[in-house]
Amino acid sequence: MNSRLPHKEPLIFIGQLLNQNKTQVTFETHFPLTPTLAMFCEAAAQGTSFFPLSPNCNTGVVSSFRNIKLLSKNDVLHFDTTVTLKHSYNDSYLFEFNASSTTSQNSVATGEIAVFYTSL
Repeated sequence: MNSRLPHKEPLIFIGQLLNQNKTQVTFETHFPLTPTLAMFCEAAAQGTSFFPLSPNCNTGVVSSFRNIKLLSKNDVLHFDTTVTLKHSYNDSYLFEFNASSTTSQNSVATGEIAVFYTSL
């Protein structure tokens, strides 16, 4: 779990970091019940906290989601989610996310998330 997040159970959806580089992170995603598209979006938003952004930025605020899609419904509670940095401008960042089944590797949810980072 990422210590930069204020979230606690049952609202923390991210688990172990699986892979990370400058522009992409992959992490385990766990849900307490069958996930909705909103839950996948929240998990992606939480996953952006893994990115090593500007030292002046320590708090992120989601400004929008776009092109979000729930590609399939299932009763699985564990996924691998990849968040990729697509664009940045000053303290604004556009990320793309893809959640996939840990067993079949099929994409379950995708979309883009815009985040504005600030220092508090």
